[in-house]
Amino acid sequence: MSATISEKLNDMAAAFPGKMQLIFRTLNGAPCEVAISPDERVVSASTIKVPVFACLLDSLEENGIPLDALHPVTKEDILDDTIVFDTGAREASWYEIAWWMIVNSDNTAANVLMKALTFPKINSWCRAHNLLSTRAERMMLDYDAIRQGRNNYISPSDYAALVIREDRLSRGEEHGSENERRKASLLMQFLRGNRDYDALLRYIWEQPVCAHKSGDLDTVAHDAGIFEWHGKRWFLGVFTSGFDGTDMNYETARSWIGRISRIVFDYMKER
Repeated sequence: MSATISEKLNDMAAAFPGKMQLIFRTLNGAPCEVAISPDERVVSASTIKVPVFACLLDSLEENGIPLDALHPVTKEDILDDTIVFDTGAREASWYEIAWWMIVNSDNTAANVLMKALTFPKINSWCRAHNLLSTRAERMMLDYDAIRQGRNNYISPSDYAALVIREDRLSRGEEHGSENERRKASLLMQFLRGNRDYDALLRYIWEQPVCAHKSGDLDTVAHDAGIFEWHGKRWFLGVFTSGFDGTDMNYETARSWIGRISRIVFDYMKER
């Protein structure tokens, strides 16, 4: 008898040389869910950028600031790893800064937004939206903060709750105001624009629509989002951590995420 999807995913998680947390959930059709340590907090890497963006959209609306309003990106803001602000200091719209933060995972963009919002504002927004394991404590690439014990955190269940809620709002499947639907639609549009194809989409050639956000550090690799293919929709989030960075590094961990995603995709094709 062939293994069930739950058995396959649990076997993969058990074999991973580190810690693997995941959530797989169908969003239409017959219900199916597999969850492995979904509520445990994990260092977020760049997945924190999704609640940061959601917080930004609410904050701009509260203050009557349009997305096309300009904001300075200063010389001091610009990090060495940027590929979009490498031409020097300039003004950019909130829309552009947020776009680069999500689709390119640009750390300069993320820091500009986190500095403008402030950590207390971001964390208050997360608490208000019941993302109780999600917390922002440091800027991107602030390794001194990490050494001092400060980091950014999320849980698979927090991330899933946020993205699934925004997806349902954008589709009119969940009650919300016109402004809430508009903001949710924009957030999902940005996630669909993600240019990282090397984790969840690594072994997927069928060209699904995938609204997702990945994140990596030396000993962390995550990717999570919503797939849509031939009328079927599902959420898959895989969060890996706790590997040593030598025998298993984040690039290899990303290949494991890709293998998980391929298993889930094949399962969904057969449903």
